[in-house]
Amino acid sequence: MAVSIERATLYEKYRLPYATQAVTDLLDYIGPVQVMADIGTGNGQLARLFADRCPRIYAIEPEPAMRQVASTALAHWPTIEVRAGSAEQTTLADHSLDLIVVGNAFHRFKEEACAELRRILKPSGWIALFSWSLTNKGLEDMRNARLAELTVARSRVSKIWHGLPPEALFGDAHIHRRSYRQTRTDDWTTFWGSACTWLEAPEPGDEEFGPFEALNRDVFEAFAVNGAVEITYETHLAFGQPVIKET
Repeated sequence: MAVSIERATLYEKYRLPYATQAVTDLLDYIGPVQVMADIGTGNGQLARLFADRCPRIYAIEPEPAMRQVASTALAHWPTIEVRAGSAEQTTLADHSLDLIVVGNAFHRFKEEACAELRRILKPSGWIALFSWSLTNKGLEDMRNARLAELTVARSRVSKIWHGLPPEALFGDAHIHRRSYRQTRTDDWTTFWGSACTWLEAPEPGDEEFGPFEALNRDVFEAFAVNGAVEITYETHLAFGQPVIKET
């Protein structure tokens, strides 16, 4: 299912941000990075966190609408170049990158992406996977239970989420892991906008759009205090150096 420009715009406006401290800690640990790529960059949310710390960044994205939004959002940073490509076919040169980052998209990658990412990484290079998860357990449990009723949306998930474990990418290399607690206070507009950034969510005109909006309204009202819900979540960082054989 192609991403619409409306969804890509919502993604830019309402998507939960990653912890900037995770980027600082990563770069402090691995040292200076000259050339890097954000694979599956979406709206460039993660790439821009590196913009002032790395002189050349490739933002690789397969969806035209996301690239359009990313190109506008990232125009202030000349260090970032938005390119068409995918995790399985990045278009980047062999062994050309000091660092590869992936933001909350690794579960969508097919198995052949692992070989592709190792191909474009320097033998001394690093790969870092960023993701986030909600820690509002009651809210998350209620929403997941209701989402299970949306059969079309859930079937999209089963087709697109391949669920590769990080070990498929890193092999026997040690994986460093960090987590960072975050909060955001959402009114209904922000809460609903954030829900609509889920790429498998129904869109206006879809049969399940009404039920999707209704279930999110029910969840919001169940947990709102004075018209807002405190969203608690964690950014997760997993990084390491896969063994790369230069050819």
